[in-house]
Amino acid sequence: MWIILGCAVACVLAIWHLHVTVPHLVEPSVEEVGDAVLAVKPRYDSLATSRRTVIVAMTAIACGAASTLAPPWAWGMWWVWSGSVTTLVAVDHATTFLPLPLWRRCIVEAGLALVAGLVATRPPPGRWLVTCAVMSAASTGFFWLMWRLSSSLGYGDVRLAAGTGFLAATTAVPDSHPDFIGTGMTALLCVTVLGAVIAMTVTVIRKYRPSPWGSVFAYGPALWAGPWMTLAISLG
Repeated sequence: MWIILGCAVACVLAIWHLHVTVPHLVEPSVEEVGDAVLAVKPRYDSLATSRRTVIVAMTAIACGAASTLAPPWAWGMWWVWSGSVTTLVAVDHATTFLPLPLWRRCIVEAGLALVAGLVATRPPPGRWLVTCAVMSAASTGFFWLMWRLSSSLGYGDVRLAAGTGFLAATTAVPDSHPDFIGTGMTALLCVTVLGAVIAMTVTVIRKYRPSPWGSVFAYGPALWAGPWMTLAISLG
């Protein structure tokens, strides 16, 4: 029952945002990003293609089912990550942009889902919730530093890292003595390694198949995958 509910919620959120929210997003201005970027960036209202809809929906369904492996009080947040945030990173993959309005909706949905989960299930000790928030802040700080030191990240990646840190931290809660630091380090390592693999793959492919994007690539998918990789490792 819960697997079916998770699949349904995640799929509805993903498709809703792809077909309703994304087409109405305001395009960045020339002053913000420059003519060169706008010349190659797909418009938001062109992203809801049949192919992308199928990919996003299937990803949301699979992740919605996998979400039930996380602590029950956090299921709602994982469903939002499976659905709404999947659409967000799909936009990033297509445009290299993580639109702030869509991210804000993801945050609101995740906050409501967290409150509902804490009310409807047996919540963890308050100090563990605080630690999850601290891990979120630490993840944000780490990627903020990377953003400051490197041109390969956008500030949208810094915002997305907050969700990566919090969700990854929830995978440590089922243990009687949660190792939040170890879990957080695992998540950061997974994201960093996956990001490096994506960067090298893109570099090799574009060496033989040049792209108007040059060396620019979307880092959001690596941040999105971090909690899933951490969840899989925690179950091993």
